[in-house]
Order: sequence, then C-alpha cells, then structure tokens
Amino acid sequence: MFVTGHGPFPSYLHRFNLRPHDNCSCGEKGDPMHYATKCRFTLSWHFETPIVSLKLQWLKNILTNNLSRTRLRLLMRFICDENNLIVEDNN
Repeated sequence: MFVTGHGPFPSYLHRFNLRPHDNCSCGEKGDPMHYATKCRFTLSWHFETPIVSLKLQWLKNILTNNLSRTRLRLLMRFICDENNLIVEDNN
C-alpha cells in the first residue's frame, strides 16, 4: 500500500471522491511520503526524507531492509487503525 499509494491515505481517497480533500489533520497533503517522513502524528515511525532524485533507490532500500520493512508495517498499521486521527474531516 505504501509504495503504490493505495490505501487509507487522504490523497488516494480524494482521487476517488471518497474524501472532499486530500489533507492530513496536520494540514499537509496526506500521501504516503508525508506520513513516513513529516507528519507529526507518525513521528515514531519516521524515515529520513529522501532526495527527490534518489526516491526510487530510497524505496528499494526500505523494502530490502528487514528493520525498515517492520517500521513500515507498523506505520501502515497505525494509519489503518487510527485513520480518524490522521484524516481531517470537515463534514
């Protein structure tokens, strides 16, 4: 889900008109990279922000490293379990 961007992310849900906007509760765009590197709600699982030109290599490194994959699984579990916390709802 993280690599493809499919899942409980506001950016994905907004694309299919399941959310009125693509913002996280912190006000920034709620895409996978936001939650993995910047969001204050997922601080415990943050990775270092990759250089744009090295993003693909950064993803490969995360997926081949056991500890990084575990952190990524924990991050995704948190996002799924606490979706009401991280997704801003203006309704």
